[in-house]
Amino acid sequence: MVKCISKCVLLYVLFAVFLNPLSCMGFAADEEYTVRLCNKLSKGIVNVTSTTVALESYLAPVPHKGSGSGFILDHLGHILTNHHVISDVHSIEVVLSSGRKWPARLVGTDSETDLAILELRAPEKELESLVPMQLAATKPDIGRKAFALGNPFGTGYTVSQGVISAIERSISRPDGRVVHGVIQTDISINSGTSGGPLVDSSGRVIGVNTLIFSPLKHIPGVGFAISFETVEWVASQLISKGYVARAWLGADLQNVTPALAKLLDLPVEKGAIVINVTQGGPADKAGIKGGEKELRLGNRLYPVGGDIIVAIDGEEVKSDIAAIRILLTKGPGEEVLVSIYREKRLKRLKVRLEKRPSELQR
Repeated sequence: MVKCISKCVLLYVLFAVFLNPLSCMGFAADEEYTVRLCNKLSKGIVNVTSTTVALESYLAPVPHKGSGSGFILDHLGHILTNHHVISDVHSIEVVLSSGRKWPARLVGTDSETDLAILELRAPEKELESLVPMQLAATKPDIGRKAFALGNPFGTGYTVSQGVISAIERSISRPDGRVVHGVIQTDISINSGTSGGPLVDSSGRVIGVNTLIFSPLKHIPGVGFAISFETVEWVASQLISKGYVARAWLGADLQNVTPALAKLLDLPVEKGAIVINVTQGGPADKAGIKGGEKELRLGNRLYPVGGDIIVAIDGEEVKSDIAAIRILLTKGPGEEVLVSIYREKRLKRLKVRLEKRPSELQR
């Protein structure tokens, strides 16, 4: 009887090792899944350099300006990375997960979102063997796991794990522009992993890690990523045109919430309040008004007196982000009907959108 039990135990152990060797090495179930997922995704991660990579005294490669990570978009060889990674457009090199190196052509960049598209200059056989990464289809939830992947040195992939801290954030860049729909995580992003994908636990790309929003370039415990929605839209524009054609309203907006509406006695609880308008811009020409003054309550300042946008071309505007997303579907030169509340009165104004002044020289 004892011999029979011993044989059964031995067979069970051998069976477990054969089917699930990782569990016998001390891995928990979620760790096993993460290891397999990252190994699978690593095939789509690349290293991008457009400058010489220096070696430290102990011969470890150190990424400087012009070096970072990226990932494969399709079998045509399109690579997505950060705009700031490209320092020399005439000397771009991509290192694949296999270690093979190929030159790449710059298709287009968008400094506003810190995104760039490259095209791999490799034989057709190499392009066919590429493993593209898949973009997500839904927004991530706050608190969900996230993985920042990269290939900072061209010697293999790296992984950092964290959680989604916030979504749809609006972040001011050092040049004063505001980028909307940004994902915040508790993963610190460094210059080598910048440009790599932020993925969810299913392996879908939910964002592109970037350093552009950090004035100190590195803040422990805080990382930012361009959302997959922005990535998808910008990438399609760069691939088809080589640049991003944005419709410019010429107004800075702030989200209207029920609490803010009650505090300022606004006529609506949702919308986008106009903080200020650019003199001579589309909104200014159409007669849209910005805030005339600021009201201080405690340690916060609130704009007072600006028009509140509640609809654009009949589509309801529930927030500043909603207004921006509607405008992203429009092109420079298009005329839109903007519904606003000025004090307690609803008005409709026609606005002819324009190119942003900095883009007029393209």
